[in-house]
Amino acid sequence: MSEQNTPKSNRVNLTVPFSLIEKVDAHVEKKLEDGESRETANRSAFIMEMFKLGLRVYENKISKDTSEKTLDQKLEFIAKNVLVSGFITDAIFGIQKETVDPAKVIKNEMILEPEWLKAVNERVAGKLQEYFK
Repeated sequence: MSEQNTPKSNRVNLTVPFSLIEKVDAHVEKKLEDGESRETANRSAFIMEMFKLGLRVYENKISKDTSEKTLDQKLEFIAKNVLVSGFITDAIFGIQKETVDPAKVIKNEMILEPEWLKAVNERVAGKLQEYFK
């Protein structure tokens, strides 16, 4: 009966590689330099803080809807639309600059080379690769 009334210990032993301990120690030293006490800035406290943070990230990853778009996907969509709009604008103004005789301009029709769209898509893909490596 005394076992039921006593709080249970939630101890977990974690073996941490030496390479990670060096990094943890560097962060603990930085916290100590910033004025934190040894009670809050030590290896155990820092590793526990990182564990809690990692657990929250993991839970968010699991609870995320699979159809929901990531921030990178949203940014890529916006960047692609901006780039395509810019290339189309450049093409329109390029056509207008090259046209000397305004009578030769055919209104309400798009006259573009068939390869133009392919070239724009290649340029956009190249720019997106540059932005989202």
